[in-house]
Amino acid sequence: MPHVVLKGHVSIENVFNVLKPIFIRDERTLLKTTDIYLERSKNAILIDSLAIQSDRKTSFLAMITGREDGIVIRLYPKIEFEKTDGVKKILSEMAKQLIQIFPVFEVGETNLGEYLR
Repeated sequence: MPHVVLKGHVSIENVFNVLKPIFIRDERTLLKTTDIYLERSKNAILIDSLAIQSDRKTSFLAMITGREDGIVIRLYPKIEFEKTDGVKKILSEMAKQLIQIFPVFEVGETNLGEYLR
């Protein structure tokens, strides 16, 4: 499952407050995030996301959860769909955005290294 661990101490509520929508468009690709939801216990964020590539549309929920050493950006685990390049790029764009906003974050465990460059 595609994911990025960002090591560093930032609260999920702070991440929620600064996370900006993603909108990337070119001739054959549209990647965007729209609505964002904070879990009642303030330990998880759900992000409504859409990846359209070569007329293939993938709607999904990205999820950011807290853990002892930082946060994890991944896909909401209860829904099955194809993990396209667009889906992986959206997750990595979230990570890059948060690294810029919070310099304390360092990339930890990930299987999206090629998308983070």
